[in-house]
Amino acid sequence: MLLELLFLLNQHPLLLGLVLFFATFIVEDVATIAAGILVARTGADPVAALTGVILGTAIGDLALYALGRWGGETRIGQKLRARADVKRAEGWIAGRVLLLVFAARFAPGFRLPVYTASGLVAAPFVPVAAIIALTTPFWSGGLFAVARFAGEAGTQQFLIIALLAGLLIGCGALLFGRSRQTRSLANA
Repeated sequence: MLLELLFLLNQHPLLLGLVLFFATFIVEDVATIAAGILVARTGADPVAALTGVILGTAIGDLALYALGRWGGETRIGQKLRARADVKRAEGWIAGRVLLLVFAARFAPGFRLPVYTASGLVAAPFVPVAAIIALTTPFWSGGLFAVARFAGEAGTQQFLIIALLAGLLIGCGALLFGRSRQTRSLANA
């Protein structure tokens, strides 16, 4: 059955794009990696696969923003937002929301809370949407390319790339944390 499904997706690019589009609503990075490997292993249409994951990811992220906007206006949302600790957190988020939206794109696991919170604090829609629209192709395209390469290459090459990517991300996180610490000390 799985082979039949893969054959069907390989023969119908539009169907492939739609399946991957909806798969991003479940777990977008896994869907993107699966798309890259699927293209590498079956010869499926890379344009349809990549278009499906990019559009699905961006639309899903905008839906999280909309959910936050809507949730903040509900009775429960208003009651929650009246609490002092939540107001303090909202103030912190509101002052950094566009930076957080940008950074969340490149930090798996942060998109759901950050994009929802950006809606909750009523961050301006156009800048949030622009950040999502500009960063999604880079992240999803890069992840897709790495997965596609890994699907074409052997495990050893994939491990080397994964280790290098992890090293780069780790160094970037250390530098970012160090620069924030330096600014905090300078402002104190």
